[in-house]
Amino acid sequence: MTMATADTASQARQAAAKVQTMHDQLQSALEAEDFAGISDRLDQLRPVLDSIAGQPGFDSSMDELREAKLASAELDAKIEEAEMAMLSNPIEMITGLVQGLLKTLLGLVGSLLGGGLPVRT
Repeated sequence: MTMATADTASQARQAAAKVQTMHDQLQSALEAEDFAGISDRLDQLRPVLDSIAGQPGFDSSMDELREAKLASAELDAKIEEAEMAMLSNPIEMITGLVQGLLKTLLGLVGSLLGGGLPVRT
């Protein structure tokens, strides 16, 4: 393995670990029905996704990354809508979108790791 390949593999593992951590935190917030926590985790996720997009050598992960960014933007819009509606239980309004984003994040982790490696669900 050349030095550039080793660096890219190391960066991919680091990026996958960050995405996995964000996935786990987002899932915990959803399970706790913590609307504010979901919103906070989403805010923290955006720069992680942006940093991955800026790294060379992750071409195979770009589709999943694009999908994760779209899902997070859609969720962000729905969170804003739920906040404006001042619902008694805004979690109901965003649960499906959060679950979709969680699935997308796991796909991104798998893609960053080259697939085939087990990831936690």
